[in-house]
Amino acid sequence: MADHCASSGSWTDLPGDLLGLILQLLELPEALAAAAVCTSWRSAAAAAGVPRGRTPWLISWKTANCRSSEFRNLLGTRRTHKVSLPAGRRRLEWCGASHGWLVASDELSNLVLYHPFTFATILLPPITDLECVKGVYDADGGIVGYRFGKYLQHEPSQPGAQDLGTWFYQKVVLSCDPSHGDDYTAVAIHYDANCFSFTRAREGRWRLASALPDGGDDRYADCLYHDGRFYTVTLRGVVEAWDLCGLQEPNKEVIIADGDKRYRRVLTRFLVSTACGRLLQIRTVRRTQHPREIKVEVLQVNVEVHMLVALSSSAALPEHAVFVGLKHSVCLPIREFPELRPNCVYFTTPRLKHHDNFGLRGWSGVRVYDLESQTSERAFPGFGPYYAVFWPSELWYIPNLSRMRSLDAMDGFCFKLEEVDSLICDIKLEVVDFGKGSWASVS
Repeated sequence: MADHCASSGSWTDLPGDLLGLILQLLELPEALAAAAVCTSWRSAAAAAGVPRGRTPWLISWKTANCRSSEFRNLLGTRRTHKVSLPAGRRRLEWCGASHGWLVASDELSNLVLYHPFTFATILLPPITDLECVKGVYDADGGIVGYRFGKYLQHEPSQPGAQDLGTWFYQKVVLSCDPSHGDDYTAVAIHYDANCFSFTRAREGRWRLASALPDGGDDRYADCLYHDGRFYTVTLRGVVEAWDLCGLQEPNKEVIIADGDKRYRRVLTRFLVSTACGRLLQIRTVRRTQHPREIKVEVLQVNVEVHMLVALSSSAALPEHAVFVGLKHSVCLPIREFPELRPNCVYFTTPRLKHHDNFGLRGWSGVRVYDLESQTSERAFPGFGPYYAVFWPSELWYIPNLSRMRSLDAMDGFCFKLEEVDSLICDIKLEVVDFGKGSWASVS
């Protein structure tokens, strides 16, 4: 077929109605790839309802062992797109996203980086590198479960090794896009949010950076890569900076030592890095007069003088919108994303550590919080929240901006013919030339 098609005309000559039929048969990653082929294909994709890839996406899943996930784009809030698991994967548990990559726990509870639009997969070191986890093996040497805990006192998870990964990881963050090479570092908040570990790609092993005391009332709430260092914040508000990317041993600087004395009202905290170099803390608290309702506050973390500065709610995020939740937090400029609302926080419910935080009004599900009016509403009208017993089932995914800007600039550029031909062959739709310069489909 490829030889015949190659001799009969350019792929850009496909009529829009036929291309629209092809796009409707593709899953989201292939449809986005087709939209990037050239200007005419991008126009056909837009007419067929394929959104631009660089807009923020919501990923949702309804069961712990599903074979695919649903993607919703903020530009098309009522349409869902199916994305299947990578080939050869029986099960993945999504537990975050960072720098354009999804982070998942696989069948053995090991972490995997997966790019949903390019299908690339990167395996992180095994969970048994961590001092608090030890594998349990069968007679053939296969892992069937894990013992875990400070003294490895817990019985192996049953019925399989994948169970531990369903709750073990609370947040995973990367220092940069790993597709650029092996000069990246990944950090994880894990084991009931009281451990903070890291792995350097060149070392290929997990190492414990810090562990909060067992039985204490503080837990890690978030971590972020900002200005060459990783930052962590706990529920009590303790902020620390970590130098983990070089070859030296981990180095810690305490930025906010005593927190902010708001622990009992705080639901969770997020760290956000802005394009102008500021480090912000998004603090979600119970309202004083209405404890069943929430309020979102924004503070600047002054790293130089080690102090917090409260920002006015009416001007905390001028011309910007922030996305928080399971993924690493991101601040996006409205000028590049005009569909977003300025001075607003888009959040999905994080993994909560205290049971009495569940059921708060305006908290669960996928919400947009307006900082100026101090009100929230659903980000996707008609899409109700699905919240499991102890953890959420939605996360934000924001494609790597540098990659998507490159795709946006590819006007008039076409992929190689064999790549497009493979795309058409994969869906078993044959296109032939009848010798009169027209295209037709053959079933």
